[in-house]
Amino acid sequence: MGEVYKAEDTKLGRTVAIKVLPESANENLAAKRRFLKEAQSASALNHPNIVTIHAIEEAEGVDFIVMEYIDGQTLKAMIEREGALALANLLDVGTQVADALEAAHEIGLIHRDVKPANILVTPRGRAKVLDFGLAKIVRTVADNVDGEALTLMNLTDQGTVLGTAAYMSPEQTRGEGLDARSDIFSFGCVLYEAATRSLPFTGPTMLAIMHAIATSDPTPPGRLRPELPREFDLIIEKALAKEKERRYISVAEMAEALRSLRATLTGQWLGAPIVYDKDLIETRVSAFVGREPELKKLEAFLHQAIEGTGRVVFITGEPGIGKTSLSDEFLRRARTKYPALLVSRGRCVEQYGTGEAYLPFLEAIGALLDGPGRERLAATMRTYAPTWCTQLPAAFASSGTLDRLQQETIGATKERMMREG
Repeated sequence: MGEVYKAEDTKLGRTVAIKVLPESANENLAAKRRFLKEAQSASALNHPNIVTIHAIEEAEGVDFIVMEYIDGQTLKAMIEREGALALANLLDVGTQVADALEAAHEIGLIHRDVKPANILVTPRGRAKVLDFGLAKIVRTVADNVDGEALTLMNLTDQGTVLGTAAYMSPEQTRGEGLDARSDIFSFGCVLYEAATRSLPFTGPTMLAIMHAIATSDPTPPGRLRPELPREFDLIIEKALAKEKERRYISVAEMAEALRSLRATLTGQWLGAPIVYDKDLIETRVSAFVGREPELKKLEAFLHQAIEGTGRVVFITGEPGIGKTSLSDEFLRRARTKYPALLVSRGRCVEQYGTGEAYLPFLEAIGALLDGPGRERLAATMRTYAPTWCTQLPAAFASSGTLDRLQQETIGATKERMMREG
């Protein structure tokens, strides 16, 4: 809510962020008083994972907040640009966000607008939660309900909340009184999206989204991204329980579950984010016809791979004949038949031309090296494709074999890489 500007504090010589409140809030005296009270509470928070509020100022009748400036991007932008987060990275960010929410809950402050757009992540992986208190600048609806919970009236305001509606708790959509467990539900939605690149609750309208939140259970993240452990599915399932009594008692309890799962992961390399295409996950709307012979042949190749005699298969042809549609349909069927199948995609860059055709393979292999089969894949690559290993130094540096691999592959060419692939 509002506009944010990068500015310089000339008195202290520091860079700050200034958030100017929207005109509608400045014209509503009750909302301004509520905002000032909540901003004062937020300014009392002193936590490394919460954006610090330096001051609440007023100039020419306009209220604004002076905040700590963070060099980073929102979690929302990170997911949209880079894809689903690697599991270790996701758990590290999630634990920091949980710690921030717990610090707020300890002083009785509920965020009410936990979403990826309100979480900043620095290049070094530090997570910062922002907009404490601002989420409560809404019109009251009645004395016997939570007057600061977002309601249907607020959801129709221009520019507000298609983004926010998808993260609301069931009790929040009904305008009921909220406690810390509402933030836990919203936080569960955030983790779900960061893990799968898709929202747990969707719909064509805000009413449809709210109905889904109240009545439907989302697909477990592990079904959308098979390498996610069952423990992660259970964390999300508990956080997204419809009845708040069935959720975690506190964010601290949820943070402990995230830390426990993080401690079970081996290896230090966090890996690159993975782009998971939603159309490969959801059931298709229309039937796919006309390519059964090709699909049967691809399914036979997959069966050979499962039996241990796999091969590299290329789908070739002129542009526009349906190669992508054919591969997408094959992947849909394969994921349905084999839920544990790992799918990783590498992206082609047309500007590189055919001379750099191996780059998509590097990207796909790099993503797989962050999954549960990392050690087995790494061992196979060291034996059969040492040149490829040198192109992924972060994945092999911990093994102590990188120097040897580099010596063995001096003078290697792209042609050799293609032969090894």
